[in-house]
Amino acid sequence: MKRWIVCAGTGAILLLGSGCTNLTVLRIEELKQVEAHVDTLKAELTALQEKMLLEQKGQTEMLRLIRADQQLRFAEFDRKLTALAGDVSESQARLSQIDQKTLEIKKRWEEKAREDSLSTANRTSELENLFSIALSDFNAGRYDISVGGFRDMIDKFPGSSQAEESVYWLAECSYVRDKYEDAAAGYKDYIKKYSSGSKICAALFKLGLVYEKLNQKKARDMVWAKLVNQCPNSEEAEAAKAQK
Repeated sequence: MKRWIVCAGTGAILLLGSGCTNLTVLRIEELKQVEAHVDTLKAELTALQEKMLLEQKGQTEMLRLIRADQQLRFAEFDRKLTALAGDVSESQARLSQIDQKTLEIKKRWEEKAREDSLSTANRTSELENLFSIALSDFNAGRYDISVGGFRDMIDKFPGSSQAEESVYWLAECSYVRDKYEDAAAGYKDYIKKYSSGSKICAALFKLGLVYEKLNQKKARDMVWAKLVNQCPNSEEAEAAKAQK
């Protein structure tokens, strides 16, 4: 009768005999190889986990550094933004001060312009009044008084149109008083200073009359020739032609 037995650790039912021992040894070797392979896999898995952990730590550190750098950048940006806001506020304050000063200067200019305008108006009024008074004295025959008035005009307001006319009327004052030498000097003075003046035609005509009074016919003809040439259509030129 055959006898069967289960060999321990083999997982197989074998016939009782020497073959069972050999099979057990083989199975044990196989188990050892499997365990060694499992250990290797475990080691590889552990190494992989450690590597992943290191990589994760590295990534975490990198993220920390990036975040730290971003925080620094944000802090610097916020500082610059705050400084810029301060600069803008300061600039606005300065602009406000400039605007205020500009308004003050503008007001001063406007006030000065008004004062200058009033001053000009007053000066013009004064000129007209003084000249009118001197001319009224002349027309009234108060020649000595009118001479003083015309000289005041020339001395006080040398660049005015009234001063120009006063030079002519001073010569007239001498002429009407038969002071022909003084009158000639006065008319010449006007002709020299105001060759294009409003009284140039009258001054040339009256100078010719003075030369006629002084019996200087040649000088008279030269002056009246200049009058006709310079003022061909004037009443004075016609009068000069009529008297030759």
